[in-house]
Amino acid sequence: MQPVVFAGADLAYVVRYDGISHQEWNRTDGPVAELRRTVRVHYLRQQGYRCAYCRMEKKENHGLTWDVEHIIPKSVYPRFLYEPLNLAMVCKECNIAKLDQDVLHRRVGPGAVFPSRSEDYKIVHPHFDRYSDHFEMIVVGGRISHRPRNPLKAKETFLMCNLVRFSYAFGEWEDFNYEVVKRFSEFVESCPPDATRQQITSFMQTLRFTVNGDF
Repeated sequence: MQPVVFAGADLAYVVRYDGISHQEWNRTDGPVAELRRTVRVHYLRQQGYRCAYCRMEKKENHGLTWDVEHIIPKSVYPRFLYEPLNLAMVCKECNIAKLDQDVLHRRVGPGAVFPSRSEDYKIVHPHFDRYSDHFEMIVVGGRISHRPRNPLKAKETFLMCNLVRFSYAFGEWEDFNYEVVKRFSEFVESCPPDATRQQITSFMQTLRFTVNGDF
């Protein structure tokens, strides 16, 4: 994912920032509102309208669906308020769950530069990590479930962003594997009895239960 590049009035506004007054981000008018729009448009395009943490796709553009995310919380590290590598777009649900939780393994001192390595972070970072290295995304019947691939970053992201909420969607079924078997049985029943091997292979390729969450 390419970070946003500020220019013109946006760049001038960033340059004048004192590194402390992060509350200015919440102003609803003036230069910061235009800057937020720049960030939102850029990252929604870069992310393909998918949340940085859960990778759910939402085609809306407005603030009722999306929040500009400060991966390292702006209230804890206000000097990184306008750091492009600290910005991404996330859905409301992930943002509410994550809030101002600490995402760094070690606290950054006052004079330190922005942490720019994957290993600096507890969670899957949208700029520094490949999502598919940490999560398998499973889709059945229009529902998504996240399967962590490791007990480190994947687990931390799963817990911090409350990705278990997607698993609750399977509650109406006996279990996830039951639904997979059910889908496969429906496929077998719909397959013509005189189908050739090539036709069966073609049909089987339509049975996809995983998706790639990478940007």
